[in-house]
Order: sequence, then structure tokens, then C-alpha cells
Amino acid sequence: MNGLAAMLNILRLRAGPQDLPADNGTLIFWVGIALIAGMVIGIPLYGFGQALALNVMDLVVLYAFVAILLSMQGVSDRWRQTFTAMAGTGAVLGLLMAFLMVLAGGPDPAREPEEVATGVVFGMLVLLAWLLLVFGHILQQALGLGSRLVGMLTALGYIVVSSVATQTAIGLFQ
Repeated sequence: MNGLAAMLNILRLRAGPQDLPADNGTLIFWVGIALIAGMVIGIPLYGFGQALALNVMDLVVLYAFVAILLSMQGVSDRWRQTFTAMAGTGAVLGLLMAFLMVLAGGPDPAREPEEVATGVVFGMLVLLAWLLLVFGHILQQALGLGSRLVGMLTALGYIVVSSVATQTAIGLFQ
């Protein structure tokens, strides 16, 4: 329960990754939640096998991104809490995005963008902005950055790297 309260406080920007327990149980729990959230979102779009592969790949990209950044700053011992915080907060916000997709009638690649309600699109943009803010907050705390804006720009870098890797993988699967 300690990890859940800390994760919710990280989502509210009232705690940082250092407030999470630095144990394997917490790491495994939140990585599991991240995989489940990714599968809930990915299965309707890609099917089970491709969704699983994409989610595992995304977690590997996240781990590599976190490990490289922390190593460059000389604080590689913070990887477990930083990775856990980013995987966990991403999972929670991803589930909220999935809920909005359900409200919009589910994921339907054939649906025209104009058919999606403005409120749903606005909600998705708000959640995406919140994800960027939370990831920036986590990276600011973990890397000891002086500015949350620098953390957010770093988080944006992760989102770009992850998106390119995912889109490349989707292209390979087709």
C-alpha cells in the first residue's frame, strides 16, 4: 500500500520517485500493471501477440532510456525507483486514456477523426499533457535537474524515442 500511495502522490506531483520503495516487489507490481494497461489498450488495436510484443518493447525502451540518463548523471543507483515511477504513472494514465477510448466507442482505425467527440479528444490531450508533466517531474527529481521544464523536455525526448521505436516495430509486424 505504501507504493500505491506514493504512486498517487507522484501523479499529483507531491512526491518523487525517491518516495517509492526501492524493492523488487514494487518494481514487479508496477511493471505488471504497466503490461496489463498496455494490453488493455493494445489488444483491440493489434491483437494479443503484437500488443504483448509492443508493450514489452516499450518497457525495454523505457528502461534503457532511464538507465542511460541516470548513468550519464552518475546516479545509476536510482534506476529502480525512476523506472518504477515512470512505468506506474504511465500505466495509470494509460488506463484513463483507455477509458476515454471506450467512451468514444472503442478503438476503431476505420473511424474518421471527425467522428470522435471533442470532449474525448480534449480529455486525451489533457492526459497526454499530464503524462508529460509527470514524467518531467520524475526525471527532474531523479536527475537532480534545476528545472521541471528541462525534465519535461527530457520526457518529451523519451516519448519521441518510444513512438519511433513502436511505429518502426508496427511497420515490421505488418
